[in-house]
Amino acid sequence: MHRDRERADRQAVAIVGAACRLPGGINGLDELWNALEQGRDLIGSVPEDRFETSRFVDPSMPRVGKSYTAVGGFLDDVAGFDAAYFGVSPKEAAQVDPQHRLLMELAAEALDDAAVAPETLAGSDTAVYVGISDMSYGTLQLLSPRTVNAYTMSGSASSIAANRLSYTFDLRGPSMAVDTACSSSLVALDQACRSLWSGTSRVALCGGVNVLLSPFHYVGFSQASMLSARGRCASFSAQADGFVRAEGGVVVLLKRLDDALADGDRLHGVILGSATNCDGRTMGLALPNPQAQEELLRRIYAEAGVDPDELVYFEAHGTGTPVGDPLEARAIGRALGIRRITGDLGIGPVKSNLGHLEPASGLAGLCKALLVLKHRAVPATLHCEQPHPDVDFAGLGLRIEVRNRALPTDGRLVVGVNSFGFGGANAHTVLASAPPVLPPGASTAPPEGLPVLVSARTEPALAEAVRRMTARLASAAPREFYDIAYTSCRRRGKHEHRAVVLARSTGDAERGFTALATTDEASTSLRQKADGVTHSGGAAAVGG
Repeated sequence: MHRDRERADRQAVAIVGAACRLPGGINGLDELWNALEQGRDLIGSVPEDRFETSRFVDPSMPRVGKSYTAVGGFLDDVAGFDAAYFGVSPKEAAQVDPQHRLLMELAAEALDDAAVAPETLAGSDTAVYVGISDMSYGTLQLLSPRTVNAYTMSGSASSIAANRLSYTFDLRGPSMAVDTACSSSLVALDQACRSLWSGTSRVALCGGVNVLLSPFHYVGFSQASMLSARGRCASFSAQADGFVRAEGGVVVLLKRLDDALADGDRLHGVILGSATNCDGRTMGLALPNPQAQEELLRRIYAEAGVDPDELVYFEAHGTGTPVGDPLEARAIGRALGIRRITGDLGIGPVKSNLGHLEPASGLAGLCKALLVLKHRAVPATLHCEQPHPDVDFAGLGLRIEVRNRALPTDGRLVVGVNSFGFGGANAHTVLASAPPVLPPGASTAPPEGLPVLVSARTEPALAEAVRRMTARLASAAPREFYDIAYTSCRRRGKHEHRAVVLARSTGDAERGFTALATTDEASTSLRQKADGVTHSGGAAAVGG
């Protein structure tokens, strides 16, 4: 009875903002799509500033205390942090786990992407749920007691990863970290949806993060024979020999669909359903239960009212382990594939490009799924030249997406996202393309042009904001200009350092910001604050 009442109260949840930092220098969904479309392999060696691999790696395993691999998907920079932007002192910032720092920056970027000024959420019931597992930073600090100070404990506690976001933006709804191992971020997403469905919160921030700072996890996973000796996630492949570790972070901003439409938000996609369950007792703690996985899929698609034939793609967990991949394929096939009449269901994981982001992997898969919906195309899965011989893909109504594939150009698209923890915690999310939204009444600029504004709290941050706006304008369609101008001036927070151009089109605005970023006069004006305005042709740098 309780579940029936809960279903009746549910409605679709809109994803109105998204930000990501992923291996290979990827910053944002557009850069992720470029990498996926080009079929880029983003796996590399451990950066020299992390740990000395020669002390912990021996490819001639097995050896006690050693890993047989040290490759992974790595971020370009985990040390950088704009502490001043968040009002954090340098002394405290040094003690704050890089995962927490990354989440703070991604939360700000997700709000910016959603065109939600942070101050408009201050004091609200906005919820925060974060998937996080690793505590290496705090552990490494405690190994050197002389470096411990008043900020060490709060800087490294996993619970603070979520609480710090609530503190930073003055958000007063539920705030908690979720650790179900590799399914953490998709379980966090499920919790965020439930906060919206129950009416506890009107808005929810949901994130997942993982940073690889210690060699000891490599050693532990190697001793369990979980990592790939080849150094690639060969998901669903005959060559599958384990997963490849990876780091990164994702934050999304959620609202109930009706609220998002009423607020005039741009939609990345719509969550039609979300659910979790657990494997229970199996032949071993880390061995999956395909029956539980199948039951979860059958339940969530029935509750969401989605027929298996509506699915255009399935983003699988697919870590590349020789045991887990076949079991997952069988669960997907029995729950969905064999019930289709429109042809085989295409499957594939983003892990083949990025590696396995562990607690953040579910939201990394969600990012790929959103891009499939946006671009109406499925990018190829890498490292799967020969499918796993123990899986009857055709008999299960499945196929591995080994080539880029275009999707229908109109109509609703539906994609599923799987995520599993190695302790048996399973999660699944059903996504759909955003419903069509009527264009704004005013779509052209007046003869004198419209202002396009960016702002930041420091000069270097303003220069970076100008660079990003220039890139955004360069890729924007002409019809987007009015929305970009309106959003920049009316729906984003305004900081002390500002740059503005008066323009009639995206090209006009792009040229203006390019001039601000490259001319000597503009460089000088960028250093001015709001108490003055300096013009440089059609551009101006403004300070407050």
